[in-house]
Amino acid sequence: MASLGTSLPAWRSLAPQLTRSFTCRQCIRNQGYAAKSVRRFAAMPSPQPNKIRSSLFTDKNRQFFTSSLKQSATAPSITNAIEHNATKARSSSFPKISDKSVAYWLLGSAASVFGIVIFGGLTRLTESGLSITEWRPVTGSVPPMNAEDWESEFAKYRASPEFKLLNPNMTLSEFKSIYYMEWIHRLWGRFIGMSFVLPAIYFVARKKVSTPMAWRLVGIAGLIGFQGFIGWWMVKSGLKDDLFAPGSHPRVSQYRLTAHLGAAFTCYVAMLWNGLAILRSHRLMKDPVSGLKQLEVLRDPRLAIFRRSVAALAVLVFTTVMSGGLVAGLDAGLIYNEFPYMGMGLTPPSTELWDARYSRHEDRSDLWWRNMLENPSLVQLDHRILAMTTFTSIMALMAYTFKSPTMRRLLPPAARKGVHGVVGFACLQVTLGISTLLYLVPTPLASAHQAGSLFLLTWVMVLGSRVWHPSRTAKLLQMAAKARGQQLSSSAASGAKRR
Repeated sequence: MASLGTSLPAWRSLAPQLTRSFTCRQCIRNQGYAAKSVRRFAAMPSPQPNKIRSSLFTDKNRQFFTSSLKQSATAPSITNAIEHNATKARSSSFPKISDKSVAYWLLGSAASVFGIVIFGGLTRLTESGLSITEWRPVTGSVPPMNAEDWESEFAKYRASPEFKLLNPNMTLSEFKSIYYMEWIHRLWGRFIGMSFVLPAIYFVARKKVSTPMAWRLVGIAGLIGFQGFIGWWMVKSGLKDDLFAPGSHPRVSQYRLTAHLGAAFTCYVAMLWNGLAILRSHRLMKDPVSGLKQLEVLRDPRLAIFRRSVAALAVLVFTTVMSGGLVAGLDAGLIYNEFPYMGMGLTPPSTELWDARYSRHEDRSDLWWRNMLENPSLVQLDHRILAMTTFTSIMALMAYTFKSPTMRRLLPPAARKGVHGVVGFACLQVTLGISTLLYLVPTPLASAHQAGSLFLLTWVMVLGSRVWHPSRTAKLLQMAAKARGQQLSSSAASGAKRR
């Protein structure tokens, strides 16, 4: 009993500190208990060292008590320490919305992909794509530096079917011009890969992207690497005699060319869409209440037809572009160079469209799909049908937008401007397509026609970003609006108490 009596003053002095240790953080933050405990503890006399070393405390308790004393002496308040820990925890996790710098970088990368697609089309139109007969991802970054290296590269090209059948009289200087076209194309592809992967690693490491965006960046980076493989797989198809039909013009496989083009367009759309989505989220989050109202308008059931029409239009434009890849791979634009007729009628004879020579099975089970993908006459007809279907759909969407009273009342002004842009690029693309056909595919017109397809698809995606409902952003807006409402109500309550 005597020992217990002598230790009571020490228990009294330690009571606030021990109580604080077993009090939850929410109570400390809301009730201001920590500040009172620190003031009470500072006002009390410090316990004697011999009392601290009493047998009532184990080494573990003594160590905890000493560290608590240091913490209370250095931290201005427990509340500040808790807020510091919360801030540190937030900084160690990924944000809900990616940084704006990520959006600008993605849009810049999309512009670079746009450029390489156009330059790749020029490489094909100038028949430069088969000038480099090897795939050297690292050492191929450096062009031939002396006469001996140039002779070595030229010797490899002279062994290719393209030189033997098309360019047997080509000189070294002429070879250098097509070599540099392909070399720049490949070097540009390497630049896109490096300029995407390295910043992506930086943004993820610095936690400037949301968790879903981090995974999307991984997917786009993988697609860029896969695109390089498809490019060489495509070139390889034009370097061997057994990979194209005997007696035909030496060229790459139309299937592999379309796959290469499709991967490039997919990569471009992924960069463009994610960049636009980040900027849109930041714009809406500036005022969560107003942003929620804007999204509620887009969720109106009466706009469902318009939203679905834009999505279907994006798929239709992409499909039309892929059919154009088949036309380019088969040089199908060099036949039937009139419009709207094809020969004596709107379509060639059915015997020409469904030619049995393209079938490879005895039962002719592959007759229909091989003609659709390998018969130049039917491939051009398919592209015409898809192009006119796309143009007609865009005109119908414009009429629905500006003639329907519901659309005039509900559709946001930005969406109406987007429809104007889609219509303008559709008219330009049809004009370029017909001109390219009538003038026997000149390089400037053909390249402009390819660029027009990218512009049209771009503007359809821009229109989609203005009318499609972003579910994840809507949830973040709801959370932000709710938090702001609670903050305003608590501020009003505290003001009423002061009054």
